[in-house]
Amino acid sequence: MRGSAPARPRAAAPFAVAAAIVTAALPLTTLLAPPWFLPASAAAILVVAAGHIARRVHRGFALAAELIAWILATALAFPGPTVGGLLPWGSEWGLPAVVASAGDQIVTGVAPVQVGAPLAFALISAIALLAVVVDQVAVAARLPVIALVPLIAVFITPQLAVPRDDHLLLAVPFALALLALVATARSSRSRCRRVPPRTGAATVAVALVAVLGAIVVAPRLPVLPSADSGLLSRPTNVDVSIDLGDDLRNASNAEMLRVRTTAGAAPYLRLATHTRFGADGWELDAGGIRPLRRGFEEVLFSGVVGEVETRSERTWIGDVALDAEFLPVPDDAVAVAGAAGEWNALLESRTVRSTSASAEGETYRVDTAPAAPTRDQLDASPWVADGDGGRFRVDTATREMTVFDTVPPAALEVSGAVANGAIGSAARSAAGDAPTPYAAALALQEWLRGSEFAYSLETPVEQDFDGSDVTAVEQFLEVREGYCVHFASAYALMARALGLPTRIVVGFLPGAADGSRVDDMDVYSVAADRLHAWPEVYLVGIGWTRFDPTPGVAQAQGIVVDAADPTASPEATAEPSEEPEESAAPTATPTIAADDEQATGSSSDRGAGSAWLAVVGIVLAAGLLLLVPAMLRHALRVRRLSAARRGDVLAAWRELTAIAFDARLDLHAAETPRALGARLVALGAAEPDVDRIVAAVEHWAFSPDPDTPADLATPLRAVARALRAEAAGDRARRFLAPRSLWARARTDDIVS
Repeated sequence: MRGSAPARPRAAAPFAVAAAIVTAALPLTTLLAPPWFLPASAAAILVVAAGHIARRVHRGFALAAELIAWILATALAFPGPTVGGLLPWGSEWGLPAVVASAGDQIVTGVAPVQVGAPLAFALISAIALLAVVVDQVAVAARLPVIALVPLIAVFITPQLAVPRDDHLLLAVPFALALLALVATARSSRSRCRRVPPRTGAATVAVALVAVLGAIVVAPRLPVLPSADSGLLSRPTNVDVSIDLGDDLRNASNAEMLRVRTTAGAAPYLRLATHTRFGADGWELDAGGIRPLRRGFEEVLFSGVVGEVETRSERTWIGDVALDAEFLPVPDDAVAVAGAAGEWNALLESRTVRSTSASAEGETYRVDTAPAAPTRDQLDASPWVADGDGGRFRVDTATREMTVFDTVPPAALEVSGAVANGAIGSAARSAAGDAPTPYAAALALQEWLRGSEFAYSLETPVEQDFDGSDVTAVEQFLEVREGYCVHFASAYALMARALGLPTRIVVGFLPGAADGSRVDDMDVYSVAADRLHAWPEVYLVGIGWTRFDPTPGVAQAQGIVVDAADPTASPEATAEPSEEPEESAAPTATPTIAADDEQATGSSSDRGAGSAWLAVVGIVLAAGLLLLVPAMLRHALRVRRLSAARRGDVLAAWRELTAIAFDARLDLHAAETPRALGARLVALGAAEPDVDRIVAAVEHWAFSPDPDTPADLATPLRAVARALRAEAAGDRARRFLAPRSLWARARTDDIVS
């Protein structure tokens, strides 16, 4: 036989595989800050090298070696105790929590995303697994053109999210790596007398098309909406931190939710609050948590300004498209019904948060008890004075009350540099000789809403004060241009400099009526560009009161008219002007559930449906994963039978030996085709069918001028049917785990 010595696997093909994976992943560094890239590349090279070394020992060992290398790389990249992370699934570093955290970084990040430990782990593991797949398909299965598909998908993904001119430059090494992969994988085939011209031409043509797609088509693909300023279009996700600049600049007019209410107008909707102010700006509140099913505390008043009237209102919220861990709720919530997820009530801020659920898809009802003080009561609210022992006390002629139980000390904390610097000076100038806290709060609001200040999303970025710390606020007061975060932060610090407790709320401005009505109530549409931040002032005896110093927003705290005083200033709660950057454009048409039972039932049904969909998805994914070997074996069988039908002897021989391996026969390089044929006949294959294939192989191997034989696919099918397993279990094993996939390569040595 021609060339009976076994062919040693060459290093060129694995080298090309590694180069293709590294160059395919390189554009991802434009989306994800690059510290992850080197360890991910090292993991891919480790996997390919392990496969090549194992293949030199025995070709059947390559896949196992690569999987071991992948597991090792994944374990080294896991951000925590490896075993501990896999076993206690509820722990901080459990595998599901790490994967979820990596997903959150992708969804909420703005390019280039700073890659944390969970996301780095996911990237390293994914790139290493890609190396296993590409090497097995290109080198082991000898299907390099198919291996190009996942590589090109990885390469063009960054172009879809963040189009950049330098992607064209990155396409050059990637294209060269693809050409090298196709060329080396083809040359690593066992040496044969001829390769059908049409097969070689088709391979080269597909490779050229792939290269053309990488260089020319990918940089010109249409990009996702808002992709030029963020990692992905994120109209359904917001960051509740005070650093809202990116979310405001990326906001679309996509509908976030729909609202109807028994109140006279659409409400502000709060997501989260910030009370403590540190060196880096405002910090998210997280205190006073209990399960939402127990509701919030009752709204109580100290009586310092007399009995404050409250209203009883009800708001229905549905069609929520917001992917966040906070539920949007109106001010002064006392109960929430219908939310399907595991939600917690934050008692101090009257907001709703979860560590495992998302607001997306929720439909729920919120009962509120907003205060309705008179103008006399607002003016009667006294100043807060610093008392002994760190408690904030209010002394009046009739009583003494402790504010500490309602307002944390952080609501009044302000450094001497703030109180006595530019911020404090501006506060005293704006407030003038305001006699009461309410009058001072109104004066600050009107000063910031005056003509000297302008709304701008770009000025803070251009002049480098796109934040909420002291430096940013001082620069904002000097430039007098910024967005809601700057107005809210400046207001809150200025009010504290005057002795007023404050905090900042992040949420949505009131929605716009869409013209529809449900149960005699207008339906309001709240769009993504209604994202907003505003301050609240604690007025003793009344509670937290919303003010809005941002110019042009839909509403600001108005001057409440005392009904007994007709000479008082007119009420000014509504201001029709709206700024385009934070205004809404209603779009979608679904309606909210018409009653409480429908709202609760639809949420529950949706939650149950989601759970079942998740189970079905997992089952389908597991099934598809189990079918991967069978699909690969089927693809190889179809390709070989097609070639055998045209008289390709080598393809027919490979399929015959694959059939033998799947039938649990062991083959050796020293065994002749006729000896193998005799064993197949002994197992039940028809002798004429086996002899026809064996004779064609011997003639091809020994004849100096072999003729192309007739159709060899028919006898191959006959042999396969004859060697089919009798037992159902055996047939299932052969189908799901065909032995020829990992043992096939050694059979080529018989005729090499």
